Amino acid sequence: MPASIEDVARLANVSISTVSRVINRRALVNEETCKRVEAAIRELSYRPNAFARGLMLRKSGIVGLVLPDLHGEFYSEIIRGANVQAREMGHNLLISSAMPGDDAESWLSAIGQHALVDGLAMMVSDTMVAGVGPTLAQLNVPIVVLDDEIEGVEHDAVIIDQQQGAQAMMDHLLKDCGAKRVFFVGGLETNIDTQARYKVYKDSLKNAGLKFHKEDVYHLDFTYESAYRLALDTVKSWAGPQHFVFAANDEMAAGIIAGANAKSVEVPKELAVVGFDDTRVAQMIQPPLTTVHVPMSKMGATAIELLCRRIAEPERAPQKVSLEAELVVRSSCGCGGKKD
Repeated sequence: MPASIEDVARLANVSISTVSRVINRRALVNEETCKRVEAAIRELSYRPNAFARGLMLRKSGIVGLVLPDLHGEFYSEIIRGANVQAREMGHNLLISSAMPGDDAESWLSAIGQHALVDGLAMMVSDTMVAGVGPTLAQLNVPIVVLDDEIEGVEHDAVIIDQQQGAQAMMDHLLKDCGAKRVFFVGGLETNIDTQARYKVYKDSLKNAGLKFHKEDVYHLDFTYESAYRLALDTVKSWAGPQHFVFAANDEMAAGIIAGANAKSVEVPKELAVVGFDDTRVAQMIQPPLTTVHVPMSKMGATAIELLCRRIAEPERAPQKVSLEAELVVRSSCGCGGKKD
C-alpha cells in the first residue's frame, strides 16, 4: 500500500499540517524540520495526492482550452501548440468544444462553480457562441480569448489578422492574376472568420470595379464533403477565363478541386481555386493550393502562455497579441505559383 501523509508525519514526528506546509509552502517551516520531513518522504517513497494538494492551494494545475470543434488539422495544430506550451509552463491541458447549438453557458458555469481549471482559453468563432459573454464575465478564473474579443469581459486575447490575410489573397487574385470573376465559398454565415473574409472579398470587388454577384456567394460548414457536393453541382457553371474560387479554408478548397476533377474541369486552367489556413492538405493535393498561412500552433501556444502569465500575475494589465496571416502562392491559382 502506498505511503500516506499520516505515515510521513508519524515517521518525522510532526503534525500532518507541518508535512503539508513542507510540501506546499516550505518557507513557513524551519530548516531542521524540513529536512526531517523530506527524509521521511524519501524513505517512504511518498507521493503527494495531487487532488488534495490542489484543494489546499486552491489550484488544480489544469488550464482549459475550448474550441469550436476538435475535428480537422486547423484545431489539432492549435491543440498541439497549446499542449506543448502548457507542459513547458508546468500545467496540464483540458480540452473541450463549444459548437453552435451546444449549451455553452451551462458548461462554462459548471467550470466556474467547481473550479475545474485555473484558467480558460476559449476560441469564439461564432456570433451565436459569442453570447456567452455575460457568463464569462462571472467566471472567477483568468480568461484568454482566441481569434476575437468579447465586450464587457476583461481578458487577454490572441488575434489572427483575418482582414490582412484575406486582403492579401484578394489583391493577389485581382492584381497579380487579373481575376474577372471570383466565387466565395465560406463557412456558416454566423461564423466570425467567414464574416471577416467575406467583407474583404466584397469590398475588394467593389474597389477593383468588378460587379458583385450575390449568387457567387455560398455558405457551407468548412468541410471537404460539403464543398465536394457543391462543386459537383456548380463547377461547370463556374468555369471560365480568369474565374476563381476563394474558399474560406483549405478543406473546402480541396473538396472543390476534387469535384472539379470529377467533372473534368481542369484546375487551374479552366477554374482556379484558392484556400485559407495553409494546413498540410494545401501541399498534399494536386495542384498544390494557393492559400493564406495562419500560425495555428503559435496561436495555441501564445494563448496558453498569456493564460499562465495571467494566473501567476492576476493584476497584470490585459494584453492583446496580434499574429499576422501570410499569403502562400502555389500552383492552384495559375499565376505566380510553384509548378510542383
